[in-house]
Amino acid sequence: MDGGSRYEAYEAELWERLAVLLPSAEDAENFRDCHETGRQEAGLGFLMHRLIEHRVPVTDRTRAEIEVLAEQWGERLARHDEVVACARDSEGEVSIRLVPDDASSPVGPDRLGITDPALAGLLVVPWLECLRCRQVLDRVHAQEPWGELGYLAAYYTLRRSATSDSATEIFDEADLHSAFEKFLSCT
Repeated sequence: MDGGSRYEAYEAELWERLAVLLPSAEDAENFRDCHETGRQEAGLGFLMHRLIEHRVPVTDRTRAEIEVLAEQWGERLARHDEVVACARDSEGEVSIRLVPDDASSPVGPDRLGITDPALAGLLVVPWLECLRCRQVLDRVHAQEPWGELGYLAAYYTLRRSATSDSATEIFDEADLHSAFEKFLSCT
């Protein structure tokens, strides 16, 4: 199975798992219809609205998966605050978390010990963190002339916390799923 097919299978399975969270069968069906008819952006908006409105508990891993799905569909900026606002599922161990907004300021790669020349002049934004292995998945953006970050990430990096001497892995913008899959493979 190639990477595209593997991602498509993962995304279809994720949409199904997210549909099960919704408060009614009708909501779940509406959400599935959005995916099946190519209206993923509308589906993500509907999902977040219903999860927040009904205070549906969401695990930290599911929060991360929603963030990545929203990033994949160009909706992360529109959905981030909603993901953060979801009721937290207090069941189970917390191992993956969104890096808190106050700790996710953009920095130059060199500030994180990343020396790859491909990232020169770009800014790294810490995004997701594994609390078990201290691995961090970052978004890497260009800075627009007016000072804001570029809308879409140019790269994703996967690195250990600053105390580790492990090399940073760099993934192209199109390889978001590969970066997230490797992030989730914590042992």
